[in-house]
Amino acid sequence: MAEAKKPNRITLKDVAKAAGVSIQTVSHVLSGNTKVSLPETTRARVRAAAEKVGYQPNRHAQAIRGGKTNLISVWMPVDRPIVTYMRYLKLISEFAKRDGYDLMVNCLQRNDALVEGGKPPTLYPVDGIISIDSGKAILEFRKIKGNDHIPISILGFEQVPYSDSVSWDLDGAAKRAVYDLIERGARRIAHITPDWILSDFPRERRRKGYTEAMESAGYEKFFIPTQGDTSSEVKENLMPQLKENSFDALFCFSDTIAIGAARALLELGIKIPDQTMIIGTGDYPEAADFQIPISSIHQPIEAIVEKSWAWLIERIAKPELPPRMTILDMTINHRSSSSRLA
Repeated sequence: MAEAKKPNRITLKDVAKAAGVSIQTVSHVLSGNTKVSLPETTRARVRAAAEKVGYQPNRHAQAIRGGKTNLISVWMPVDRPIVTYMRYLKLISEFAKRDGYDLMVNCLQRNDALVEGGKPPTLYPVDGIISIDSGKAILEFRKIKGNDHIPISILGFEQVPYSDSVSWDLDGAAKRAVYDLIERGARRIAHITPDWILSDFPRERRRKGYTEAMESAGYEKFFIPTQGDTSSEVKENLMPQLKENSFDALFCFSDTIAIGAARALLELGIKIPDQTMIIGTGDYPEAADFQIPISSIHQPIEAIVEKSWAWLIERIAKPELPPRMTILDMTINHRSSSSRLA
């Protein structure tokens, strides 16, 4: 059997031949050079030819020639299916398309993204980076020679040179959510959180807000670790614990956990909210659509991404800008699962 022939890379020469123009003209058009006067009909013909022959720009060559690739790298952990990450990515892709950028997603493992000393991903030439729950990887990335100047926008609290940080008041919102449950008559309030969060991240912000509210009110704290990435898995994991222990309310790390907890309570014959109230975090559509609509802390994802993207574009244009940080407010959407009054 004959060996398959290796396909040739489509070059500017191929585009020029298809468009009937010079290679230099193609270069001017595809690089976005507007300083050279060319008829719009010629520019349109070149772009159409490039699409027809399947031309893809060489990012390395672009970076060497003009220092710009029109490519943004998005860093995010991918070893757990988190709906919020996909919502972030959808909005970022919309802003990128609007402003003429392509995206490259760098997939991190949890420990590399969240734990100091992790390994940052290998990075190809990009104009900037958006970090989603990958702040510790960014800190390690900045330590590597040559990586100290790339503009970065961090969704989180970490701050490094040539970067901006957009965060949200999660610990404050968690504290308010617990206070709301107390005002509705709850005294035995448990915080349900992933087991790895409980063991490895004692300063996690939901936990911080819950702890401060319970200690301020003088009530005993209860931490319930759970496992599973779906509400079904969470339900099965929580059934034994909720069968043996009764609580006035449950404050949950995420809406997925809140829905799993609600399913476990209902299967055990425990009435929501009459016997146990529930508040989740994230304000997923699934929480509002649950048979007993789940109360939840709303994360302002649209505002977070809009500010993060705007700051990144500004920093790409002016890398010397001083680091900036903002913390956005969060709201609590109370629904049927926390409607019991004291």
